[in-house]
Amino acid sequence: MPVFSDGLGLDVTAASGEAAASFGSTVEGYVRFTRDVGDRLKDTLTADPDMPLAHVTKGYFMKLFGTGAMSVRAEKALGTATELFARMDTTDREKGHLAALGAWCAGDIEGAADAWERILLDAPRDMLALRLAHFAHFYAGSGARMRDSVARVMYAWDKSHPLYGNLIGMYGFGLEEAGDYRKGERYAREAVEIDPKDAWSVHAVAHVMEMEGRHREGIDWIKGLEPHWNTVHNFRFHVWWHRALFHLERYELDEVMALYDAQVASDLEADQYLDVVNAAALLWRLELYGMRVGPERWAQLADLAKRHLDDHELVFVSLHYLMALLGAGRMSEAAEMIEKLRAYAESEATRDQNQAEITRKVGLALAEAMSAIRSGNPARAVNLIWPVRYDIQSIGGSHAQRDVFEEMLVDASLKGGETAKARALLSERTAKKPNSAWSWERYGEALTGSGLDASKASAKAAELRAAH
Repeated sequence: MPVFSDGLGLDVTAASGEAAASFGSTVEGYVRFTRDVGDRLKDTLTADPDMPLAHVTKGYFMKLFGTGAMSVRAEKALGTATELFARMDTTDREKGHLAALGAWCAGDIEGAADAWERILLDAPRDMLALRLAHFAHFYAGSGARMRDSVARVMYAWDKSHPLYGNLIGMYGFGLEEAGDYRKGERYAREAVEIDPKDAWSVHAVAHVMEMEGRHREGIDWIKGLEPHWNTVHNFRFHVWWHRALFHLERYELDEVMALYDAQVASDLEADQYLDVVNAAALLWRLELYGMRVGPERWAQLADLAKRHLDDHELVFVSLHYLMALLGAGRMSEAAEMIEKLRAYAESEATRDQNQAEITRKVGLALAEAMSAIRSGNPARAVNLIWPVRYDIQSIGGSHAQRDVFEEMLVDASLKGGETAKARALLSERTAKKPNSAWSWERYGEALTGSGLDASKASAKAAELRAAH
């Protein structure tokens, strides 16, 4: 079978140049978060129903949904692709993608990431492999791998490539997650200058501002670019979530609730896991800030979470489904989910032993701690989270997303009478987040509970609240 250019600088085995170009458009849509990326893949398969790499990509897209039902469809796509590869001459790059999908469907996301990284050694401009590796490293909680994966291929790219801006935006986010805020912001801002619709890069800059406590600046950054990034698919709700976090730090709680209702939770019926992650974590945080969020909001999330009691593709996501059930007070369903997570973690038959190990070492402790918090036993929650708090990064997600678990630990320490631990945690936290009024207020409570002078902490909290 002949090869044709995909329009992105790579050759792809296809029946026609039209089909190859359509495939390139699909990759572009995936990287740029366009709302029609699924239609682009359908158009590719219409142009060439037997394109091997298009069927692999279909399997990738099914796996990205993170559900058991879609994983079944991914395995079907893998079967079709395997048959096509067996009877066609394909490139080594394409064979590498088949191996990656095979590993992913077998529950070996680390093996898939290794396959994508091997592809990139010889095909450094394979944005499909690069973006999927970025995804895998993100859900492994490894900012260093996200950073280095992109850095390794940058020699082969220049501004003439249509996805160059997306490349350096990914690099910017990897740098931020690895702690290099100045360099990360510089690359992400350059990416946004190239393409203001690049929501991943807009959000990379927002992450830097979140980590540095630049709350007003973060709000202005996101609002100023809204007409551009708001054209992307459901990832736009995650950008709204970031804006809500900035307002939360400023105690603009009514604004947070308005953003939750109008944006963050506005398309929950699409049943995209990131939407539930955004919504559940934001409601939990609001309650930590003393806001009554209303049972109907938790109930809506819990109804969605109930559909996913058996989905364990990503423990990070499972914990947020559990958060929704607990927030709604549906303790029996939450207990059922914890037991399913336990069975998944302990079964030798579990396909993804990497996620099972993370669930066993960290996920179950967080799950049981959240349950203890909602059951009125904060001291038990502290005892569960304290030993694993430096391992929470392994569940994946970003620093900003995982911060909700640190906030839980702080709050549980104060409420559970673990004053010394609360004081220690908040001494750490205020050093790391010196512009967080909530953290300084909690620090004042911990110092007072320890019989120590809390005047400086209280004054700092008041100063930050007044500045807002």
